[in-house]
Amino acid sequence: MTQTQIHDGLLYKSFFDIDDKNMVCHGEIKIIKDNNSFLLTLETDGIKSFECDFSIIKEFKITAHVGCGTLEAEKKDGELLRLCRFTQSCINPLSEFIKAVNFYILTGDYVEVDYNADICPKCGRHYVERSTICINCANKGSIVKRFLDLSKKYIPALALAGLLIMFANVIGLAIPMLNRNLVDNYLTPATQGLAIPFNAVRDVVLIVLLMFVCYLAERVLNIISGLISNNTSARFVDHLRTKLYNKIQLLSMTSVSRRTTGDLIKRVTEDTSVIAEFIRSEIIWMLEIGIVFLGVSTYFIITRPMLALFVFLPVPIVLFTVNKFWDFIHRRYERQWITSSYANGILHDIVRGIRVVKIFGTEDKEVAKFQKANKNLADISSSNEKVWSILFPMLNFVMTAGEYLILYFGAKAVLGDSIFGNNMTLGELLQVIAYTGYIYGPLRWITWLPRSIANAVTSMAKLNEILDEDPEIRDRENAQKLDIKGDIAFSNVTFGYKSYEPVLKNISLDIKQGEMIGIVGHSGVGKSTLINLIMRLYDVNSGQLMIDGVDIRDISKETLCNSIGVVFQETFLFAGSIYDNIAYAKPEAKPEEIFAAAKIAYAHEFIIKLPDAYNTLVGENGHTLSGGERQRLAIARAILRNPKILILDEATASLDTETESKIQEAMQKLIKGRTTLAIAHRLSTLKFADRLIVLEKGNLAEIGSHEELLKAKGIYYNLVMAQRQTTKMANKE
Repeated sequence: MTQTQIHDGLLYKSFFDIDDKNMVCHGEIKIIKDNNSFLLTLETDGIKSFECDFSIIKEFKITAHVGCGTLEAEKKDGELLRLCRFTQSCINPLSEFIKAVNFYILTGDYVEVDYNADICPKCGRHYVERSTICINCANKGSIVKRFLDLSKKYIPALALAGLLIMFANVIGLAIPMLNRNLVDNYLTPATQGLAIPFNAVRDVVLIVLLMFVCYLAERVLNIISGLISNNTSARFVDHLRTKLYNKIQLLSMTSVSRRTTGDLIKRVTEDTSVIAEFIRSEIIWMLEIGIVFLGVSTYFIITRPMLALFVFLPVPIVLFTVNKFWDFIHRRYERQWITSSYANGILHDIVRGIRVVKIFGTEDKEVAKFQKANKNLADISSSNEKVWSILFPMLNFVMTAGEYLILYFGAKAVLGDSIFGNNMTLGELLQVIAYTGYIYGPLRWITWLPRSIANAVTSMAKLNEILDEDPEIRDRENAQKLDIKGDIAFSNVTFGYKSYEPVLKNISLDIKQGEMIGIVGHSGVGKSTLINLIMRLYDVNSGQLMIDGVDIRDISKETLCNSIGVVFQETFLFAGSIYDNIAYAKPEAKPEEIFAAAKIAYAHEFIIKLPDAYNTLVGENGHTLSGGERQRLAIARAILRNPKILILDEATASLDTETESKIQEAMQKLIKGRTTLAIAHRLSTLKFADRLIVLEKGNLAEIGSHEELLKAKGIYYNLVMAQRQTTKMANKE
């Protein structure tokens, strides 16, 4: 919702689904502008059921019950208003609604609501999994338009394939005409003892040969058209996958974390394949049946208009049925997509976390979990196929009935008892029957078309969601490329992953170039969030974060990436060699630089003992190495970049005491002249920091050196004492 929409009258909106008679309903709760004030209103099934002045409300809250909940509003005079009830399906959007509204009441600041729900607030249907699109409410025209925009580069090739199809079908339509000539002018007279043309054998051979040439030409043109369409669809899917992959790289962490890895992989691979298959098969078929339908229809209308009534009798029935079943079929295949995505997500997670599964011995549990998901997918797929197995034969029966009517009345016309005013030859009847097949063949295909379109539209909508999403973190116009020195300044910075739930509150802090800052606090107080802001994985909600006196949003991302080195607690290594993993930070680095970085990180010693040394393949995420070895490679990778700002997030957590001691000594040399921010739960590793900052409940609670904070006997002192006590107890054991 934008600020403009507030002026249009709507501040916030959510929905509920139980009315005051405990009946299922579609209810909406709104805060709307009325002149210069706001009103709180409730509507149940479109009828206003409650209204009051929003300014008298102190706070909204939810009371949970068994299987349902109640939304309540506490007035400023203490009175409690019970507004509505709802099932569990509404709890997520309502929870986010009241957080945002309570934040507005408290601060007066409007923020967008992250509903964090899988239900469309417009129609109440479930979103496609891990998505924010509702296929039911999505603008189908915009989906088609986006598809055309993406494929316009390939339209000429598709047009050529379509042109070849058109020629092929025009040639194909000539075959029944030649067959009619053969039957009426040669075969029928011969069987009835009538006079036949001179050189009839030669003429028959020529007609048959011409029919063969037409058939061969039709097949060749179809093959060439197929090759072109297959090649075009392959190039299109390559273009689409590359475009999608590039866009995923640009998405913000908020967007990426909202979706699973399996879901993103499915969009890049399966959804693009569905669209390519639609181009390769359905679009070319549409051209083909359009040409055939037009040609045959013209023939019937000109030559046998009365017979055309029987030919086209099933057409409106088929089209009407397909149209009526469209939404029903669309929803069923949407469910199948969601279930398939869920099953793929389980498979991806289990394969990726197979070590954890084996460690805890939960193989049977995971097999059962996947079997259940796969069974649900099989059940839904089977159910969808049952629909087709019932619907298609019914429509086929209607079309077959039309064919029998044509055969019946056509045969009567051949026997001289025509209801069409003039009789029909046997050859013409065969031509009519052949052309009727040209009509009903496409009609049978049309009955299958909704399934293909439903799949393609769902996949295209999923791709559009990624392609149309604006990256939250991107370079501003005229973003500066600086030679960063390392001064960092927080000025009244407030940030929350949902802006109405701040993780950091009014942080003001100046960090000088070359200073080492230790970040301390209990879990969940915002330590990692603080360094995420410095790396600009997120932008501040309010306040200002500056590097070298320049707002971080005015510095190019390339500059930041080249100036910041990071070692995370959870080390990630790419499948490849040790050499490639270290060189990832600086691909153009010389071997001497990589060896030097490995030596500083105390990794060189264990690397050269491996069979292939630096060429050793580490496997997916480095599973062939120990945790400490992976950590040392990550440190070497950060060292290689030679960053002006170094961030260490529990960088030595996976190391043994002896190795940690050595690396700490090396780190002392490394951090000289660099601005360093280090997070560590082992507080002894931070005692050499120039200053320590202590976070508590998102606030900057204490700041000072190790000795100063111990003397103050505050939060840091209590943390140190608690850790020492834990160490003593461990040593006694």
